[in-house]
Amino acid sequence: MNVQRTIWAVLCAAVPVIAQAQNDGIVASVNLELKGNYRDSPSERFRLAFVPPPEFLPPGEENLFLETVDAGSHFEASNVSLRLDLTYGKSFAARAEIDAIDLYERNPTSGDRDVDLDEAWVRFGQRPSLLATPDGSTLFAQFGKAPKMERQPVRLLESYGLSSTAFNRLEDVQALVGGTIGRNLYWRAQWSTGNPVFMRDTHALAGDHGIEELLQPFPDPELKTGFPILYDAEVEGYFFDDSNPEIGGGLGWRWRSDVRGAGIDLLAFYYERDLAEEVDLEGTFYGGDLDILSGPIGIEIAVDGNRKEEYGVAFYSELGAFTLLGQAVEQEIAGLGRRGIELEAGWQSSTAWGPIPFVQPAVRYSSLDADFRGPVNFPSPSFWWDWTKYDAGVRFGLTSHADVTAEYSRLTTDQPGVPDLDEMLVTVRIKLGAEWRPTGM
Repeated sequence: MNVQRTIWAVLCAAVPVIAQAQNDGIVASVNLELKGNYRDSPSERFRLAFVPPPEFLPPGEENLFLETVDAGSHFEASNVSLRLDLTYGKSFAARAEIDAIDLYERNPTSGDRDVDLDEAWVRFGQRPSLLATPDGSTLFAQFGKAPKMERQPVRLLESYGLSSTAFNRLEDVQALVGGTIGRNLYWRAQWSTGNPVFMRDTHALAGDHGIEELLQPFPDPELKTGFPILYDAEVEGYFFDDSNPEIGGGLGWRWRSDVRGAGIDLLAFYYERDLAEEVDLEGTFYGGDLDILSGPIGIEIAVDGNRKEEYGVAFYSELGAFTLLGQAVEQEIAGLGRRGIELEAGWQSSTAWGPIPFVQPAVRYSSLDADFRGPVNFPSPSFWWDWTKYDAGVRFGLTSHADVTAEYSRLTTDQPGVPDLDEMLVTVRIKLGAEWRPTGM
């Protein structure tokens, strides 16, 4: 595939559409978001069948365990996010988003970079916003590090479900083209680096995996492994890497009634790529893709080839103050199949009480089921356990610049001997922003 030639052809095709777009002039904006949390994570352990050499064990232990990443009650600053946007009407948009601390996205938690360029992209042409229907057919081309096309567009809770964590939580470096056919039907085609397969706990903290301390005799790191699942992890670079490119596409339909205050967006999507033998990741000596399926001293999960395929359906809908969204995803990693389902619903109610302008309760159900099994002594048997997660919470508005979200999660599995894994998370979010429009434009 000649990527440069394809990108140039798309840009040439987009020029007539861009020229016809109605423009409202240049608008620049800056937004700052601060997050702090109270987190309560009960201490839970599961003894592994893997028996390592004695020097691999913490002092005084005779076995290895999967255990809660950071048990107990904690107050912590979780993120500082600075987002810069530049738009020119409907024909051009660019964004750069820098996250600092980013405690709940770092993986391993203590070893990953604590300043990251989360998004960096430019877009030419009109891409209608959520549930918006354009006047007619449109075309756009977008390049850079950006969210996946099917990712949940609105967050009702601060936590994530199992399916969104496993398949589409993090951004990818991509060339994305798309458009609408008429007002309601739309399409997407994508070439991207592809998110590497790695592991993380599904609660707030990803856990520590492959940190340098584990190479020392009798290691006892402060942060533990958690109960990890396989997931599509962060793309480390900011430029296209065509060593194992991922191709994908989507076909969607959206409808909106301003009179009824209702709308729905439904998208079917597909991705495929070849897995690398190993992908280097920040802060860990474990590698992504096929390498993460290989344990120590020759213990491996049997695979079939190196193909990674994924397809699914995602939807988002509104009915007045009620929001319902979800996704269903099937994925195969080198012959290892699994599926995820997620449904989330919320209701936002305005209040007459001045200090709290709105209240938004929300609930979520998610599941992750695997069609494969690994060796009984593999050090991360949680890869193939069947998981179910229940989340419930409420978000309170505190003026127009701040809100508080309190939520509770329960993670269960049908694996004998594994305890239910609970977590309480309270998030205080402060949002500040400014907008600038050149005079005379």
